[in-house]
Amino acid sequence: MLRPRHFLGICASVLAGVAACAADEEPDTGSLLQRHWFEARTAHLDVYSCGSTQAVARVAGRLEQFRTAYGLLAGAQAVASPPIVVMAFPDHAAMVPYLSLYQGQPVNLTAFFLHASDENLIVLPLSGYGSLQSVFHEYTHLLLRHNDRIWPIWLEEGMAEIYSTFEVVGGHGIRIGSPLERHLRLLEQSSLMPLSELFATTHDSPNYNEREHQGVFYAESWLLTHYLMLGNSAANRANFGRLTALLRQGQKPEQAFTNAFHTSLPAMETQLRAYLERGRFDPLSMNVSVDLSVPQAMSTRRLSLPEVCFRLGDELMRVGRADAAQEMFERAQRSAPKSPLPFEGLGLLAAERHQPEESARLLGEAIQHGSTSFLAHYFYAREKFQLTSDAEGRHTRLPEDTAAEVRGELTKSIALMPDFGQAQELLGFFELVQGEDLAAAEEHLQRAIQLEPENYAYLFSLAQTQLRRGETDSARHNLEMLRLPYIEESLRIEAEQLLKEIGSDRGR
Repeated sequence: MLRPRHFLGICASVLAGVAACAADEEPDTGSLLQRHWFEARTAHLDVYSCGSTQAVARVAGRLEQFRTAYGLLAGAQAVASPPIVVMAFPDHAAMVPYLSLYQGQPVNLTAFFLHASDENLIVLPLSGYGSLQSVFHEYTHLLLRHNDRIWPIWLEEGMAEIYSTFEVVGGHGIRIGSPLERHLRLLEQSSLMPLSELFATTHDSPNYNEREHQGVFYAESWLLTHYLMLGNSAANRANFGRLTALLRQGQKPEQAFTNAFHTSLPAMETQLRAYLERGRFDPLSMNVSVDLSVPQAMSTRRLSLPEVCFRLGDELMRVGRADAAQEMFERAQRSAPKSPLPFEGLGLLAAERHQPEESARLLGEAIQHGSTSFLAHYFYAREKFQLTSDAEGRHTRLPEDTAAEVRGELTKSIALMPDFGQAQELLGFFELVQGEDLAAAEEHLQRAIQLEPENYAYLFSLAQTQLRRGETDSARHNLEMLRLPYIEESLRIEAEQLLKEIGSDRGR
C-alpha cells in the first residue's frame, strides 16, 4: 500500500494579502449575459470578452509579446504551462461582480492573475488596460515558479516588480526594470526597513499583509532587487546568480545573501541608501531574435449562452465565490440541458468542495454528453481514483476494469493537453500503484516535474517509483533533496522516514 499523495485543488489565492470571504453576493449578470460575447484565440491565449475586438487584439498582443520575450530569454520550457485564459471585461464596473470578496465586499483590484496547476487565469478590464503592469507582475510569478519555495519573498516580489515594467522597443528590443515612481515616492517619505526585517518577512508577516507596511515592503524589495540586478556594481550583478545556487543548497536567506555578496546586511543597507539617494535607476534593455512588432494571428468565434455562463461560472469558482458559480452553471444547464459544459462546471465545483462521488457523477455526465475538456477527463479520473483510497488516503492496486477506466481518462486528458502537469503526475502515480509499467510511471513523473518543478510532492512519488525499480541511488538522491529547509514539513518528514527504511533495508 503506497503512502498518500497531496491532491491539489483548483483555486489559487488572489494576489498576496487578499483573502477570499465566505460570504457570497449574487453578481448582477443580467445585462452582461445579453451582450455579444466571443472567444479570441492566439497562439497561447484563450480570451473571452464582450468588449471591442480591437481592444482584445491589443491586450492579447501585449501578453503574447511578454510570453515570447521571456521564452526567448529563459528557454521554451520556462513558459510551458496549462492554458492561459483571459477574461476581458469591457470596463472595470463590469468586472467588479467577478472579483473575490473581502469582508463581504469586492476587493479593490484593477486586474489580477491567478495561477493554478490546471489553468492560469487573467482577469482585466479593456478600458484602461495600462493595468497590464499588475498582470505582468503576477505573470512573472508563474514564469519564475521553479524558484517559488527557494527564493525569499522579497526576491520573488522584487523580480516581479522588475518585470512588471516590460515594454517592447522597436521590433527586436525589450526593456525591463524602468523606475517605478510609486515606489520612489513612498521611499522618499518613509524609512527603509532594516534588511534583517525584510529578509524575515513571510506570507504571514504583518510587514507583508498589513496595508500600512505592505507598500514599504514592496518598494524596498523592488529597490534591493533593482540594485543587485541592474545597479552600478558589476560585482553584485556577477554574484546575483550565486544567491539562488546557495539557496538551493539549503542555506537560510540571510546566510546565502551574505555569502553570495561577501558583505554584511548593515553594509548592504548603507549601499542601498546611497543607491536610493543617487536617484538613477537605469532599466535593462535587451535584443531578441524575433520581431515582436509583428501582429499576432487571432481567430474569433461567437459564444453561445451556455458557454458564456460556463466561463463566468469558472471565473467565480476560481476567486472563491462558489455559490455564485453554482448559480451560473445551473443557468447554463437550464438554457442547454444536453450541453456538457454545465455538468463539467458543476463537477469541477463539487471537486473543489471535496465531494468526490458527486464530482465523478457530474463529470461522467459531461463526458457522456461529449465533453472534449482535458479537465473533465482528468478530474473524473482523479475523483474515481480518490474514491478507491482508504481513510488515510493510501492506495492499493485496482481491479482491471476500474484501472482501465482511470488510465483511459488520464490518457485522454494528456492527449488533449500534454503540458498538464497534474495529469502527468497522477498517471505516473497510478502506474506506480498498479505496478505493471514502472518505466511509464517514471516517465510521466519526470515529465510532471519538468512542467511543475515547484511541486516537490511529485519528487516523492518519483522516489517511490525508483525504489520499486531498484534505482536506490537515484531514489536516495531525490529524497535527500526533500530534506532541505524550504520543503513543506509533512513532506520532509515522509522523505526522512523513507530514507530510514532504505538504510534499514541496506543493513539487513
